Amino acid sequence: MNLRHHAYKATAAVAIVFALSPHAFAAVDANAVFDALVRQMSAQGFEMTSDSVEAQGNDIVISNLKVTVPNGNDGFQMEKLLLEDVEEAAHGAYIIGRIAAPSFSSSREGTSFKFEGATVEGYYLAGPDEPDPIAAAGVYRALNIGAIDISQNGNTIFALDGITSTMSPYEPGATLDIAGKVNDFFIDFSKMPDHKIQATMTQVGYPQLRGRINGSGTWNTDSGDLKVQQAVELDDAAKLNINFDIGGYSAELIAALKELQKNMEGQSDEAVGFAMLGLTQQIEVGKISIELVDDSATGRILDYVAKQQGTNREAVIAQAKGFLPFALAQLQNDAFAAKTAAAVGAFLSNPKTLSIVAAPANPVPVAQIMAAGMSAPGSVVDMLGVSVTADE
Repeated sequence: MNLRHHAYKATAAVAIVFALSPHAFAAVDANAVFDALVRQMSAQGFEMTSDSVEAQGNDIVISNLKVTVPNGNDGFQMEKLLLEDVEEAAHGAYIIGRIAAPSFSSSREGTSFKFEGATVEGYYLAGPDEPDPIAAAGVYRALNIGAIDISQNGNTIFALDGITSTMSPYEPGATLDIAGKVNDFFIDFSKMPDHKIQATMTQVGYPQLRGRINGSGTWNTDSGDLKVQQAVELDDAAKLNINFDIGGYSAELIAALKELQKNMEGQSDEAVGFAMLGLTQQIEVGKISIELVDDSATGRILDYVAKQQGTNREAVIAQAKGFLPFALAQLQNDAFAAKTAAAVGAFLSNPKTLSIVAAPANPVPVAQIMAAGMSAPGSVVDMLGVSVTADE
């Protein structure tokens, strides 16, 4: 079993048990609440069972909760999951003031997984007749996922200080403010069971990596305008800043995608993919920027490639500078190819900052981009106003 795949599945399942916003009412049927939770998890691709569900006033205790992937071996089990201050809402929904998952650990075939628990506040558990597709998909006020540690034969190979996320109160048609943070994480490639990864990352100069991720955004649920800013930091390596603005990601699109997914059950992945692609073509691309701020990663990678080729960094850079114009010529946009080759060449020679920006004069529909890409790839560059620059 792939260690990282197992850990990520377990973490994702824990996070999905949580998610959504406020209302108010009275004592509830514990089994009905659990059935709603099972339905919500099923929509996310997970199966959930428990040994017992018990109401204690306005709280509900779910004992021996098991979450699994259909036809798969990945999953986890919790001794107890506590739902606090549960109240009924309209359309068969429930408001859960707080969900608390206790810490747990597991061990299998030399691999140990430790999780320090999680909480979510303001969880809106949609009912079967929920008319709002955004509420049905999941909104919450605050999410906190505790520290995670994955060890192999007693050696920590991955550690995470936790994940936090907040969302402003959801009101249909209003703008949502969203923020999230992946706290400090640590990866020890030198202790991984895959010897090829060990050797490669050690030769590149990163037997261990530490980093963190910060993100925020706004989503106008009426117009579908979504703006996201994200920063990925890897200590002594690089920082990646990603910002994008898109339009058309509306409640109507979410509802249509959900309906499509339901109607195409049993269809091939290719058929579902084509159908979803058709729907998402109504999305418009605004400004997109990707900025790479180097902090030694570029030089280390160049040295690694040079060593593999039996040469030096300067020769690898010269080779890249010679190859880039030919590779970019396929876009059939000579001006863009020349500027991009010069910018990338300058960055390789003196790695500081490399920026790729798409800034069209007006938002461009995805359908228009795809049509241009099939007929005249070079025109997409001008259509989106793409530029590549290096800050020397």
